[in-house]
Amino acid sequence: MDFQGGTIMVVKPDTFYLFFLLIPVVYILYLRFKRGHKDLGSIGGKFRSRLIMDVFVVKWFFSSLLFILFIIFSILAAADFTGPGKTTIKSSEGVDLVFLVDISGSMLGTDVPPSRLKRSTDLISAYIENLHEGRFGLVVFKGEGIKIIPVTEDRSSLSAVLPYLSPDMFSSSGSNLESGINTSLSTFTKGEERKKIIILFTDGEVLKGDAMASAEKARNLNVDIIIIGTGTSGGIEIYNANGDPIRDDKGNIVISSLNNSLFENMSFLENVFYLNSSDSTVLKDSIDIIKERSGSSIISDIRESRYRIFLSFAILFLFLYISVRIFPWKNTF
Repeated sequence: MDFQGGTIMVVKPDTFYLFFLLIPVVYILYLRFKRGHKDLGSIGGKFRSRLIMDVFVVKWFFSSLLFILFIIFSILAAADFTGPGKTTIKSSEGVDLVFLVDISGSMLGTDVPPSRLKRSTDLISAYIENLHEGRFGLVVFKGEGIKIIPVTEDRSSLSAVLPYLSPDMFSSSGSNLESGINTSLSTFTKGEERKKIIILFTDGEVLKGDAMASAEKARNLNVDIIIIGTGTSGGIEIYNANGDPIRDDKGNIVISSLNNSLFENMSFLENVFYLNSSDSTVLKDSIDIIKERSGSSIISDIRESRYRIFLSFAILFLFLYISVRIFPWKNTF
């Protein structure tokens, strides 16, 4: 996940957790100081103990400080700061759409008739019929994302596979939206200046992965996501293949409902749009978004990495630390 503040971005903010390593490092350095101080006091002799102790304290202070600075700047280098770079604006040469469909068991819920999954495939058929320009691809996801059809102009292949989408297609369990979005991003053809849009059909019952992280990744790649929420807030019971209601670990019947909060949080990103499949205007509204976004210019912000600055300081402090350790300090007193 990217963190942005002003004009500076930190590509890997999780790296900052490594600063907690400074706590045991400082403690170990302090223990070494206490032990060295004690040892020198016992062997320095009556007349030289003060001089030796002064040298030891000065040497310990500077070497410890430089070693800590080496660790700090190494972590900052690993965090990969980026600054403003070159921004280019290009016109889009067309639009590529990847339909990302949730085929987990909850998509068989009938609170959106005839079912959440059937409503999704019917909408995809409507997109194919109404969008006369553009290319289409298909990705499904349960426990992981699976590419079914790469981005292509062959609409008939996409239409032919839609009736066969079901939870029985793959044995993996759960619902991993992050994997689904990442697989969709890899489905787009690289190196083409075409607008890229993912149309996501899901009830939002995500059991695995970090959906926000993948949405932010899509934003950084200039890929839009249109979420078509399938389901209702009230929810409905979900049944297994034997016709029995699915129960949780405590034996309670599971109620599957639309995860509005997830979609609303994701839609705070400027590249994410949230619509509900139950709305009568969902097809028109989503097509309007597609046309508006595909007609916009593609803005590429090529940011300059600043890690070399921190890495250079880290190497400098390491060199100074080694120099302090081997320098004959006794000649300076």
